[in-house]
Amino acid sequence: MRSMISSFNSQITEGFEIGGRLKLDAAGHEIINIIGMGGSALPGEFLKSLIGPAELHINIHRNCGYSKAFEQGLNICISYSGNTEETLDAFSSIIGRGYDCVAISSGGRLEQEAIDNGIPFAKVREGLVPRLALPLMSSVLVSLLASNGVIARTRPPNYNANNETERIGEALSEPLHKKIPLFYSSQRNRIVSLAGKIAVNENSKSQAFYNVMPELNHNEMNGFEVLNGSYSAVLIKDQGDSGRNKERIKLTEELLTRKNVPVHSVELPDADRFSQLIFGIQAMFWASYFLSERYGVDAMNVPVVDWFKKSLS
Repeated sequence: MRSMISSFNSQITEGFEIGGRLKLDAAGHEIINIIGMGGSALPGEFLKSLIGPAELHINIHRNCGYSKAFEQGLNICISYSGNTEETLDAFSSIIGRGYDCVAISSGGRLEQEAIDNGIPFAKVREGLVPRLALPLMSSVLVSLLASNGVIARTRPPNYNANNETERIGEALSEPLHKKIPLFYSSQRNRIVSLAGKIAVNENSKSQAFYNVMPELNHNEMNGFEVLNGSYSAVLIKDQGDSGRNKERIKLTEELLTRKNVPVHSVELPDADRFSQLIFGIQAMFWASYFLSERYGVDAMNVPVVDWFKKSLS
């Protein structure tokens, strides 16, 4: 797993090259539907944090079957393995109705069905796990949209912050050990707090939760009146946040401190937006990796998911 987390920079370069080669008749689309599950849905979350709602309307479909949303916009089906049941089912409903569609995977049934039906297909390399292919598949997604005129042209970032994010992640793992981590950010940085929660779940094999501001200030913060668990909060701070959200984060930190919930901050760097988000995500994955070592668990494999899929089949 160390090598996968350390490979974020090369994944970005590779992903931009793959996405830039795919030619679509996609200019003019203002709605993007991302269809995916688990780690393969995260590129859609990355895109939402990167672009923002003012430029593009992005839906994420985490389910099987048909959605009315598929009728409009560009549908992008993502399954790292190419064999995700729900994604394949939704893909069939899309192509069966003749809606615009693109597919991204490392192979599997999704590749074969895309080729058989003449659907534009971006093939990524095998050998990763879906959650740690996030930089690769996000770069493919951003690059193919940019090169086909759906979003503004985005250059591959010169990202190389692995040593710093590893240091942050290792330091963060200590106060999260034997605690229930709470990852909080602004809505603008939702992918970072979400990545923290998912990384702890899958890599550290323990519970974690996330939320975003301003929504959490309307409900979740009331839950600290009665502390029914041992929590440790991680606040994602960003100088690009609005003034009001900075104030919300500050007041939330004050509240948590008053309620005796330890608070730890991760500052996103002053960099291009793509690099900012990757920095935060990589720091979260490093934290979960070192936390898995503290718990003595296998960060790579997910036996509970394997058992569930086998039982469901």
